[in-house]
Amino acid sequence: MSPTGKGKQDIRVSMDKDTYRLVKRLAGVSETSMNSMINQAIERFLESDDIQAVIKRHRLEEDDEE
Repeated sequence: MSPTGKGKQDIRVSMDKDTYRLVKRLAGVSETSMNSMINQAIERFLESDDIQAVIKRHRLEEDDEE
């Protein structure tokens, strides 16, 4: 496995076999990695209006380290 890039955090994702096969095939025909496809999907999810409302309501983007 390649090392995690600077500023990145590794996660582990489990999915059913049919979903895995489909994502793998889509990545192949799209000439991209499964990692890239999953990251794009998460980014789109986080940008959705209903999720943005939850993020703002709970102040989830605020830095807890200050």
